[in-house]
Amino acid sequence: MQTIQLYVEGMRCPRCVREATARLRDLPGVATLTADRATGRITVTGEVSGTALLDALAGSSFTAEILSATTDA
Repeated sequence: MQTIQLYVEGMRCPRCVREATARLRDLPGVATLTADRATGRITVTGEVSGTALLDALAGSSFTAEILSATTDA
C-alpha cells in the first residue's frame, strides 16, 4: 500500500476541504483519505498514483503538489 501526502494550495475553509476531498475520495484505489486544513495537507493511502491525484484536482480552484510518496513493504 502506498501513502501519498499532498499540499493543496487554497484549501482554507471547511467547504474547500469538502470539495478537495470529494475530488479524490472516489478515485479507484483510494483506501483512506485525511485532510488537515490548518496545514493544507491531504494524506491518501491505497493503490493510487500521485499523477491520478493531481489530475483529479486539476481544473479546480486548487493547486496541488506531492510532498511525499512512500510504499509499505
